[in-house]
Amino acid sequence: MTAVCDSCLSTIDVTDNNYRILTQYFAKTRTFTPIIPLGTRGELMGRRWEVIGFLVRMDLASSFTWEEYLLFNPYYGYRWLTHNAAHWSFVTPIKEKPTIRYDRRAILGSEAYRLFYNGRVEVLYVLGEFYWKVKGGTQVDMADYISPPKMLSSEKDENEVTWSLSEYVEPDVIRKAFKIKEDLPRRYGIGANQPSKWGAILGQIGRLWVIFFLILTFLEICHVVGASNKTVFSATYPYPGGKTSVVTPVFTAEKKLANLRITFTAPVDNNWFYAAGELVNKDTGEIYPFERTVEYYHGVDSDGAWSEGGQSSQLLIGSLPEGRYYLNFDTDSGGYSGTFGVTVRRDVPTFANYFWCLLAISIVPAVVWWRSRSDEVGRWSQSDYSPYQSSDD
Repeated sequence: MTAVCDSCLSTIDVTDNNYRILTQYFAKTRTFTPIIPLGTRGELMGRRWEVIGFLVRMDLASSFTWEEYLLFNPYYGYRWLTHNAAHWSFVTPIKEKPTIRYDRRAILGSEAYRLFYNGRVEVLYVLGEFYWKVKGGTQVDMADYISPPKMLSSEKDENEVTWSLSEYVEPDVIRKAFKIKEDLPRRYGIGANQPSKWGAILGQIGRLWVIFFLILTFLEICHVVGASNKTVFSATYPYPGGKTSVVTPVFTAEKKLANLRITFTAPVDNNWFYAAGELVNKDTGEIYPFERTVEYYHGVDSDGAWSEGGQSSQLLIGSLPEGRYYLNFDTDSGGYSGTFGVTVRRDVPTFANYFWCLLAISIVPAVVWWRSRSDEVGRWSQSDYSPYQSSDD
């Protein structure tokens, strides 16, 4: 319906027998050179296309421009290539009308697209032939909804609303398809519908993380259920205050290899109790030194009641061989006198290793998630509808 002369840049209505000139550009200084020359043929998306039209559009609010290439195949009709900030998309016109929701989402089929752009655009430059009457200065209202790598777009003028569906294409694919010898412009930023490589990796790592998490949790449950948590020694001693020495009776730690937890208790009140010594293997003489402080303080100040510490303190010795043991320790305090207790339990359930392992397997997913989120923040920084902006932005 429309052709544009690449010599004088006149726009011609080819539906008129007289080939009426619609518009002529006299200011030839404002010209654009297509990256893919008109008449170029190439195979893209499994089909062969010829580039028959080229136009440049501008957002009226920001003066940002991008390029659009019209592709033609006599059997499959028309398609578009958009070139925006060195990002490419393959565009297919669609007849189905999406459902626009109140939350700025468009639903097409089973997929939801989020509003990314909404504004009025103008045609700056036209070259080639087109299936509608296009000329410089033509304005339409446009809206883009994204779900990378896809984009759903609408164009609205006073007569109709048309919809199209885009799919992101890597620049190397474009270069090879149309045999472009020169280097394509280097991409900057992340495209509106460019898929994030970190997002794809995150999905794979996320699935592995779930598998490791389930295995780790299963092992922890087996550990907790299988732990005997047996008391092998317990006693309460009078404590007159000051420094004293205590040697406990011998007790047996069964199970070939398991942990041992020693707990000291003392009903201190705004005071402290201290014990230091060693756990001794009676048969081998091997020692395991320790020191524990039981301290509890409380009071009232201008901020209200407060407290810190407690009336018990625990020590965990991991992977202790079975055998006969006793405790040999000295005590001291800050003026406390009364009693203190000692309890020794064998093979107690623990959770520290579980959480440390959980942290270890979460480091890589956390880094990938952060990189993926950074990509999304960068993507949406170009939009007025970013979900990452606060109400103050």
